[in-house]
Amino acid sequence: MLNFNTIIMTKKDIIEKIRKAKLGHKRWISYAKAIHMGIELDEGAVPVLETDCSFGKWYYGEGQALSELDSFTSIEKPHTTLHDIYMQLFKAREKPVKRGLFTSAKKAEREKQEAIEMLMNRLIQVSEVLLDNLKTLELDLKAMSDSEFLKLV
Repeated sequence: MLNFNTIIMTKKDIIEKIRKAKLGHKRWISYAKAIHMGIELDEGAVPVLETDCSFGKWYYGEGQALSELDSFTSIEKPHTTLHDIYMQLFKAREKPVKRGLFTSAKKAEREKQEAIEMLMNRLIQVSEVLLDNLKTLELDLKAMSDSEFLKLV
């Protein structure tokens, strides 16, 4: 028996959440690109744990009702990896260039930029995987009958 405090996610609600996640993710990637280019960001763009972003709160919260779906579980690894890379990118950009005894300042700066470039390339690759996985989850939900969906939630 349902009480009035029970919230039932509808298929439409979940698909809307996935679409918002895609939009939020694209905004988040623009923050990463800004970091990559050395642009100062406001506090809202500082890296957070994967459980603290708006998508992570849903994914590790009420989204767990979908945890039986492979397309849902396939999202976790790239999502976590993206947060890790974003944090590394943020730290690399903020880290002052240190030159060694036999390293020129120019060479040290070039090495820092190369490391940042590698992180950004990796972040874009993982981002594409995450967006593909979100799309697959959305398609799986759309293809699911109402009775199949209700068994999940």
